Amino acid sequence: MSGQGLQEEERLFAAAREELVEALSRDPGQTFSPEQLLALLDNSLPLATRYPRLDASRLVRSNAQGEPSQYLRRLSTALNILEKYGRNLLSPQRPRYWRGVKFNNPVFRSTVDAVQGGREVLRLYGYTEQQPDGLSFPEGQQEPDGHRVATVTVDVLLLRTELTLLLEKSHPRPKALEQLLKEGSGGEMLLFSELVSPLRETTSNSLPAPQSQGTIPGSCFLCGSVPGTLHCPTCGHALCPACDCLFHRHPSRAHHVRQPLLGNRPASNLSSSLSNLAPPRALLTSPPTFGDCSLPSWSSPAPEPPSTRPPWHCAACAMLNEARAVLCVACDRPRGCKGVGQGTEGPRAGGLGAGPPRGRWACQSCTYENEAATVLCAICERPRLAQPPSLVGDVRDTGARLPALEAGDWHCVHCTFRNSGPGWVCSMCNRTSSPTPPLPSWLPASSLGEGARASVCLKPVSAHHLSTPLPTLRGEPEQHRQDRMREDGLRLVAMIRAGEAEGACPEEIFSALQYSGTEVPLQWLRSELPYVLEMVAEMARRQDPSLGAFSCQEAKRAWLDRHGNLDEAVEECVRARRRKVRELEVLGFGREEGALQALYQHGGDVGRALTELQRQRLEPFHQRLWEAPESNPSWDGPDKQSLIRRLLAVYALPSWGRAELALSLLQETPRNYELLDVVEAVRHSPDRAFLRRLLAQECAVCGWALPRNRMQALTSCECTICPDCFRQHFTIALKEKHITDMVCPACGRPDLTDETQLVSYFSTLDIQLRESLDPDAYALFHKKLTERVLMRDPKFLWCTQCSFGFIYEREQLEATCPQCHQTFCVRCKRQWEEQHRGRSCEDFQSWKRANDPEYQAQGLAMYLQENGIDCPKCKFSYALARGGCMHFHCTQCRHQFCSGCYSAFYAKNKCPDPNCRVKKSLHGHHPRDCLFYLRDWDALRLQKLLQDNSITFNTEPPAGTRAVPGGGCRVMEQKEVPGGLKDEACGKETPTGYAGLCQAHYKEYLVSLINAHSLDPAMLYEVEELETATERYLHVRPQPAAGEEASSYQARLLQKLLEEVPLGQNIPRRKK
Repeated sequence: MSGQGLQEEERLFAAAREELVEALSRDPGQTFSPEQLLALLDNSLPLATRYPRLDASRLVRSNAQGEPSQYLRRLSTALNILEKYGRNLLSPQRPRYWRGVKFNNPVFRSTVDAVQGGREVLRLYGYTEQQPDGLSFPEGQQEPDGHRVATVTVDVLLLRTELTLLLEKSHPRPKALEQLLKEGSGGEMLLFSELVSPLRETTSNSLPAPQSQGTIPGSCFLCGSVPGTLHCPTCGHALCPACDCLFHRHPSRAHHVRQPLLGNRPASNLSSSLSNLAPPRALLTSPPTFGDCSLPSWSSPAPEPPSTRPPWHCAACAMLNEARAVLCVACDRPRGCKGVGQGTEGPRAGGLGAGPPRGRWACQSCTYENEAATVLCAICERPRLAQPPSLVGDVRDTGARLPALEAGDWHCVHCTFRNSGPGWVCSMCNRTSSPTPPLPSWLPASSLGEGARASVCLKPVSAHHLSTPLPTLRGEPEQHRQDRMREDGLRLVAMIRAGEAEGACPEEIFSALQYSGTEVPLQWLRSELPYVLEMVAEMARRQDPSLGAFSCQEAKRAWLDRHGNLDEAVEECVRARRRKVRELEVLGFGREEGALQALYQHGGDVGRALTELQRQRLEPFHQRLWEAPESNPSWDGPDKQSLIRRLLAVYALPSWGRAELALSLLQETPRNYELLDVVEAVRHSPDRAFLRRLLAQECAVCGWALPRNRMQALTSCECTICPDCFRQHFTIALKEKHITDMVCPACGRPDLTDETQLVSYFSTLDIQLRESLDPDAYALFHKKLTERVLMRDPKFLWCTQCSFGFIYEREQLEATCPQCHQTFCVRCKRQWEEQHRGRSCEDFQSWKRANDPEYQAQGLAMYLQENGIDCPKCKFSYALARGGCMHFHCTQCRHQFCSGCYSAFYAKNKCPDPNCRVKKSLHGHHPRDCLFYLRDWDALRLQKLLQDNSITFNTEPPAGTRAVPGGGCRVMEQKEVPGGLKDEACGKETPTGYAGLCQAHYKEYLVSLINAHSLDPAMLYEVEELETATERYLHVRPQPAAGEEASSYQARLLQKLLEEVPLGQNIPRRKK
C-alpha cells in the first residue's frame, strides 16, 4: 500500500476509533455490534497504531504458554474483566469501592492476576498507588480521567474482540496471531510483576532497572544479602538462586526464562561475617536450568556490591539494623512487619509473645502477619483458618531412618524444613538461617578446622541416636498444588451436596462460585442471582434490540451453560434466541407475527411458543366456529352413517357400536331422552335394557321419570328423588320443621335418634344441600345444626319466659335470660323471688302456697300449671296440663315421650325390648303408677289409695280461690282456634267434691299426689288386673295352682309383682 493510502487508512481508523471512545464515554453500558468492531480490526495498520495505549503484542507474547486456544481464552477472560473495570469507572453511578482493587478477590485472582500484564492495564486506568493488598487511585485524585479510561477501555475491547475472533477462527486476517506474537511496540505500558512480600518495604521509589547479561550484578532484589546472579527479563529483577526458586514457584511466574549475570566484583566488599562463613561452592561444568527449584551455584561466588539501601529501624522494637538484614537482630521480626500498637496486650501467659495488632491476623503456617482484608497468606498462600503443619509424623515403621542429605541441602534452624540447593532463606517459613549449618552434637568442634568446618556435610544419625524419627515435610510445589486441588475439590463437592439438599443443581453452585467467588453459594443464589439474570437479559437486549426482550429463564440457561461467565452468557443468550427465531420462521411464524413475544412469555421454550402462535392463528376460526348458533341435528335423517360419525367425532364415544346404540335410543318413539343424557349413559354401559332403566328413573315422590344422573339420592336409602322434590322437601323441613325431620320424603329414613347415623347422614347431606338449596336455606341448615349441638350441652338452659336458650356456667340457682332479662330458678324453673334465696325449691313452693294470695286465688289450677311438662331430653318446659293424649312430641328436640311418666315412645319396629309384643305400632312402656293407666280409675278409688296411706287431698277449692267467669274448670290449656293457638281456661264442668276442677284435671291432681309420695297402685289391684300386669311386665300368663284359693292366688301374684317389678328410681319421671 502506498504511503498516501496508509495515511488515509490511519485517518479513517482514528476517526472510527474516536467515535467508539466518545460513545463509550456517553454510555458506558453500550454494547457495540460485531460489524462495528469488525470494521476496526480488518486493516493492515501496525499494532502501535491500532492500540495506542495498550502494548497488545507484549501482552499476548508474555502469556503465550501452551496451546493457543488455552492461553487466548484465558487472556480473553481477563480482558473481559478489565473491560468491566473501565466501564465501571466511566459510569455515572460507580461502585462504592471504585477507588481500589483488592488482589485477594477470588475473581480477580483467577482471571486478571492469572495473566501477565493484568495489573499494568489497571495502572493505565489510573490505579497507580501501590497498597499492601492491592492497587488504588492516588489520594489527591477525586475523579478518574474519563478520556484516558475510555481510550484504554476501547483498546481492551478491541483486543478482546480480536482474540474472540481468533478463537472462533473467524478473524478477517488469519495471520493476526502471528502479528501479535512477533511485532513489538513502544507504548507507554511496561510489563513487570508485583511482589507483595514481608521481606521488603512498600515504598514509592522507582524500581531498579533490570541488568542484562554480562553486566555487573547487584544485590538480590528479594533478600538483599547476597548478589543477584539470575536476571528475569519478564519481571525485571535480579535474584539469588534461593530467592529465584521461591519467587518463580508461583504458577503465574513459573514459565519465566532467567538469564545469568556474569559480572565479578571484589570479594572484599562482602561483610566479614558473611565472607568467613560462606561455604565453598562446587564447580559446575554446564549452565544451570533456571526453571528448577534446586539451582546449584556458579563456580565462583559473586561478591556483593556496595549496598545502596540505608539502614532501617524495626517498627516493633526501634532497633537500627543493617540495610542487608532481613530480620531484626533484636526481636527477630521481618523488615516489613508493622509495629506493635499502643493498645496491644503484653505477652500472654505461658511465655507466648504479643499477638498480632487489631485488624491483622498471623498465618498459622509461616507466622506472617497479614492485613485483615486478605484471605490467603501473602507468603505461603495458605488459607487464614488453615492449621499449622504437624511436626510429628505418623511413622509406623520403628526401623525408619532419617534420609541422607544430598549435596547442597540444608535444614532451616527455625522450622527444621529441608531445603534443596544453596541459599539462606527457607522455602517454608521465609526466615533467614545461619549460612554455616550447626555441627552435630556428637562431633567436637575442636577436631575441625575453619575450612573443614565449613565443608562438613550432615550424615544421617543411626537409629539408636533417635527415639522418634523426624517427619519428612512435603514442601515441593507440585505436592502443594495437588493438596490445594484436593481441598478445593472436596470443598466444591460439599457445597454441591448442600445445594442439592436445598434444591439447587450442581451447575448453579459451580456457576455461582465461578462468577462471584463467594464462600456461601446458596445464599448468593437466593439473593443475588435474580439481579444477575436481569442484567444478562438486559445486556442481551441491548446487544441485539431486534430480538426483543429476553426472559430470566433464557438468561439462566445461558448463564449456566457458560459457567457464570457474564459476557459469554449474553452472547449465548443472543445466539440461542436467534436460533429459536429461525426455527419459528421456518415453521411459518416470523417476528411480525409475535414470535418474539411468544418466546418471551414462555421462557424461550420453542414448543410452547409454537403452540401459542398456532392458537393465535386459529383464534378467528374458533370464534367463527363457536359464535355461530348450534343447530340441533335431526336424528331421523336417512344418512345413518353420517349421524354415527357425528356422534363419534363430537361426543368422543368409545366405539362405533356405542354410537349406533346411542342413535337407536335417540330414534325411539316416543322420544323422551335428551342427547347429552343418552351419550353419558352409553359411555357407561352397552346394555340396552339397563340403559332404558338408567334413562327413565321414576321419582319416589312425584313419579316423574328422569335419567339417573339427574336424580338425587340419599345415602340412607335407595329412593331416587327428582331435583324439584328434593329442593322443596328440604326447604320446607328447614323452615317449618325440626332438623330431625330432614329425612327421606319417601321412606322416612334414616332414624335420626341414633347419634351415629345422624352424624354420618348430615355429613353427606351437607354436600347435596349446598348445590341444591338457596343460600338462605342452606345458612338456616347450618344454624339449626349449631343449635342442636348447643342443646346437647349439659349446661344449656331454656328460658321459662321467652323460650330462649343459652349456656349457663355458674353454680347459683338464680339465672337471668340474656334475651328477655327475666330471672328464674335453674332447678324448679319458677320465676325467681327473693323468698327463694336460701330455701330449697320444695320449701319455696310450700311458702308460696301458704303466703302468696295470687297463688291461693288460682287454687289447684296453679298447682297443675307449675307441675307442667318438661322434656326429658332437652329439658324444655311446657306449662300445660296432662289431660288428653299422653303421647307428647317436643317441639324443640322432636323427642317423643309420655307426659305422665316421661318414658320414650317408639315408632314402628324401633323398640329395643326383644320381648315387646307391640313392636309394629307406636307405643311406650309405662310404669303401673303412670297417669296413662291411672286415668282409667275413678276418683273414689284414687282417693282410697291416698287415704290408705294417710295422704291428704282437697275435695273443695282452697280458701281464697276466685271463681272463673261463667264457671267451669280454670286450668289453662292451649287450644287450637281458626286464628292459631290460644291459651285459655279449660271451662269444663266441675262436679261437686272435685276441688273446683273438671274430672280429668282432678284425676291428674290425685295421680300427681300418688306419684309424689311413690304410692303403688298394685295394692288395690283385683285378680284380673294382677294377671294383666304380670303378663305385661313379666311376659308370662299366670295360672292358679290346683286347689289354690282365690285370696291366696291374689296374694301370690301381688307379691310376685312387687318383688320382680318394683317401682324404684328407674322411672324417668323420678330422674327429672
